[in-house]
Amino acid sequence: MKKLVKFSFFIVFCFCSFSLLGQTFNISGNAKTYAGDTLKMYTLTDYISKNEYLISKAAVDKNGNFTFSGRISEITPAYIDLIVFKGLIYLQPGKNCEIVLPEKQEIAIQDKLNPYFKKREFYIKSINPDKEDLNYLIPEFEKHYNAALGKVLYSLKGISKASTDSIENAISQRFSSKNKYFEDYKNYRFAILDYTAYHRSKTDIVRDLFTNKDVLTNNLAYSEVFDEIFSNIFIAGKSSAITIKDLYLGIKDKSYNTLKKQFLANENVTSEKFADYLILKGLRDAYYFDSYPKENLVAIVDSMAQTCNDLFFRKIAANLSKDFTTLLCGYAPAQILLKDINDEEYYLEKSSGKFVYLTFFNPDSYTSNGDLELLKTIYKEVPPEMLDIVTIFVSQNKEDMKKLLQSDSDIKWKVLWYNYDNSLLKKYNIRAFPMYYLINPEGVLSMNPAPGPQEDFPSKFSAAYRSWKNEQYRKQYRENQGIK
Repeated sequence: MKKLVKFSFFIVFCFCSFSLLGQTFNISGNAKTYAGDTLKMYTLTDYISKNEYLISKAAVDKNGNFTFSGRISEITPAYIDLIVFKGLIYLQPGKNCEIVLPEKQEIAIQDKLNPYFKKREFYIKSINPDKEDLNYLIPEFEKHYNAALGKVLYSLKGISKASTDSIENAISQRFSSKNKYFEDYKNYRFAILDYTAYHRSKTDIVRDLFTNKDVLTNNLAYSEVFDEIFSNIFIAGKSSAITIKDLYLGIKDKSYNTLKKQFLANENVTSEKFADYLILKGLRDAYYFDSYPKENLVAIVDSMAQTCNDLFFRKIAANLSKDFTTLLCGYAPAQILLKDINDEEYYLEKSSGKFVYLTFFNPDSYTSNGDLELLKTIYKEVPPEMLDIVTIFVSQNKEDMKKLLQSDSDIKWKVLWYNYDNSLLKKYNIRAFPMYYLINPEGVLSMNPAPGPQEDFPSKFSAAYRSWKNEQYRKQYRENQGIK
């Protein structure tokens, strides 16, 4: 059985270091419609794994006043979660600003239940900003840039390189700045315009914007171009931007060092940092493209998380490892921390020593309701010391769960209210109901998906239980014999 590699301490250490170093920022304002609420500000841990990280919270007092504060060591793109809106803002070391927020809007119940609901994005407006402030420069630049991009997208004849250069020069003259972050942002945004307008070759873009250039891990425009140009570089024929010779050998051998040597052999890959960033991007794309054995990709990303020279890239690798293995059999699934009808907390460790039949239930699903009767039978027939049934109840409100449990005394297993935790539904990839998983007594995912009650779950569980039990006997025998 595969062993779970834990990087939790490493990730926490990185973020603690991140918050202790650098300079302070303070973002304040007045938003009376949010009085009594606590606003949350997020950033991304990185632009490869793209996991969210809560960077600051602000309590809104009865008069509507609030202040976000924290410490950062570099310019940090972030956003404020405003229920149906996503307010984009650039945090800058040592800079404070006053902002204006839109009036509060409540989310429709059908959107609240949708883990893939997309919030409307906008740039947060600063009051009396400095003309070199990114929260002034970038929103203003984007207005002109998007107008130019619109002309390109809706041009029937296409736009020549000369015309595109003329458009870019006009925009550049309007936004002459000494802010290096902005200048980089502008150049990489123009690369997308070139690529769209006259199909500038990927090879030219790589040579001009990535070869012998810094890796701008915190620049959104850099990230956008990087994602586009180096998409699926591990997959033959998917990208002409860069070709790595005998790439499959490094993946076959599960060797990060071999991969790195192969990347550095390419003339356009002129630094170890760029090679590592490309490898991380390639690993992520390849994992979700199902082009290579997942265990090989996990082994490589685990190796990077432990041996990569760049500490920030080690953190990215650790994030990817966690993402890759969340629903991979042989690894621990995402943690659950929810409450039942009596407000008693449940987490997976409470079922330690037993299998867990994890079910996701929605009362509006015909199949979910049909499975309830079969789950009652399974609960009665399978010994409780062998199996815990745990149902996560997903509906518009907690009262739906209470009504069901009060009306049906035969539902005696653990039923948990999901509490609008859409991040949990995303982690378990819940796109339809019902959904089933089987977790073994060691807290490792055993079946994904597990068979439903209508798919002869009892006999398949019996086989899984015997297999696990036999493996325990073999382990015990090897330990007694001193066999590793």
